[in-house]
Amino acid sequence: PRDLRPLIQRLGARGLPAILLREPQLTDDEMKSLHATASDHIPLVIVHAKHPLAYSLSENIHIASPFSRGGAPAGWAAFERLADVRRNVKGVLGVSCHEPSEVAHAIEAGAEYATLSPVWETKKGLSLVGVDRYVHSSATTAEKDDRKPTSYFKSGCPPACLALGGATPERFGDLLAAGGHGIAFMGDLWSAGDDDAVEAKLTEFIQVAAAAI
Repeated sequence: PRDLRPLIQRLGARGLPAILLREPQLTDDEMKSLHATASDHIPLVIVHAKHPLAYSLSENIHIASPFSRGGAPAGWAAFERLADVRRNVKGVLGVSCHEPSEVAHAIEAGAEYATLSPVWETKKGLSLVGVDRYVHSSATTAEKDDRKPTSYFKSGCPPACLALGGATPERFGDLLAAGGHGIAFMGDLWSAGDDDAVEAKLTEFIQVAAAAI
């Protein structure tokens, strides 16, 4: 398997503000080593709850969507689960969402941020969110979120809603111009190629963000 530690160091030096470690296949020792490296080089390190060490290793946790699929509305059980997770997370809590209504529920339950996907490109049978619905969700969430800014992000305030799924530098620029909070990467960045290619692609995104400030 690919050793991500050297790449994480390079991306941290380039200004990557946050990273989510979501590799459940890693052994405990491998995850501890990866988390230690990330913590030394990136301001905010979050661990996905699906890894067995998540809650013992990090105060910052990300959870998969607790909401029903197929267009069903968010039930009270999902909201209660989120609220319960919030009580057990000391730091930043993030939630994966696939509908704008889910983002509102996640923030209402106390999450610092939500990822909303897929915004541009769809996989796994999920319905495409689209930029317009994402931007509307971002604006609505920002109006409800009156918590104090945090220094975890260089902007001084954590994006409440991050677009995920098919990001490119051009799409990122258009998203920011339309009022979006920011983006999250999965394959959009990590599958760019070797470490040099991934670092070069991240630099493009950072330049877009800098130009929008």
